[in-house]
Amino acid sequence: MTLLSYNVGVFSKYEDDTTPQVADLIRNTGASLVALNELDSCNRRHAAFQLRELAGELGDWSFQFASAFPYAGGAYGNGVVSRDKVISRYKVHLPKSDGSEPRSIAVVETDRCVFASVHLDYVGEMSQRVQVEALNDWFKAVYAGAKKPVFLCGDFNAEPDSETLRLMRTGWTQLSGTDFTYSTTNLRKCIDFVFAYKDAVPVEVISSEVLTEGTATLSDHFPVKVVVKF
Repeated sequence: MTLLSYNVGVFSKYEDDTTPQVADLIRNTGASLVALNELDSCNRRHAAFQLRELAGELGDWSFQFASAFPYAGGAYGNGVVSRDKVISRYKVHLPKSDGSEPRSIAVVETDRCVFASVHLDYVGEMSQRVQVEALNDWFKAVYAGAKKPVFLCGDFNAEPDSETLRLMRTGWTQLSGTDFTYSTTNLRKCIDFVFAYKDAVPVEVISSEVLTEGTATLSDHFPVKVVVKF
């Protein structure tokens, strides 16, 4: 199974609308599930429901949007698109704490796995710690002992040696590597990751890579691709 994590920067960091190019990228990777960060929904910055537009470009894939907070008359948040049929879906709200804004997790469950997209606060480790603790509590309550793999992907705004990532690794196995993912114009740090929940069916990593070729103008982050077997 191929998984993709991508902060798409509302599909307009450097171009007007990169939705078609991102859809082509997803198809070319063979991904079944994609975690997306920085999505607009029906607001003054972007009138479109961006996640639904992407799902349509992919051939009417299933999708789940989780608003993090209201923005410009609409919403802003995270999402998931799935080639597989979705049998359950959730929107999980994370506390703001001392951070810049509330955050969210978009979660879908298919016959084969559970897959979620998160974007942690960028202000600092205190807000991130509170958000990681909250997400750990939620997954423990809903998916502890799951008979299928549970994946959590996204922009963690934290580097591999940070306290945030160390806290994540107490309950999650990092499947992606540490190659830099940000930024596409000044590549200097790894902040985008793919994790698997330890208290669920284990997975084997076949390959992991940051997709830099042909993606530098699509967003300020590079996408992360992980292929797993279970």
